[in-house]
Amino acid sequence: MTKSQNHKEILLVDDDPNYSRLIRLRLEKSGYGVRCALNGREALEVLEHEHQPNLIIMDLDMPDQNGLTTLINLGVRRTQGREGQDCDIPVIVATGLGGDEVRRIVMGQKVSGYLRKPYDSEELVRQIKLLIG
Repeated sequence: MTKSQNHKEILLVDDDPNYSRLIRLRLEKSGYGVRCALNGREALEVLEHEHQPNLIIMDLDMPDQNGLTTLINLGVRRTQGREGQDCDIPVIVATGLGGDEVRRIVMGQKVSGYLRKPYDSEELVRQIKLLIG
């Protein structure tokens, strides 16, 4: 998928296909393009080889490579940077994991937003619009 000035692309990273399908439909209805990845490893591969989205929505509790490890890898990527690529992609964490400690750790990774599942899809769209329009 390519980005145009009016069409914003989102990478949705979640291992639950039903959740991903529902969120994808909601976001596409709001005018966003959506690419899905099943885990953090797949998301990093997509980012490395195929796709530079305007925003990432990331679950934490996933097999193969969880969301926290992926956030740390994204932070390393931002620090190193790459010529000609924007490495500062906003990330919204959307997770069913709870607790103040989880939130504190996640927010320490410089994420742009945090939603606790289940959440109102209107709140997700509201956060996205604030971050990327």
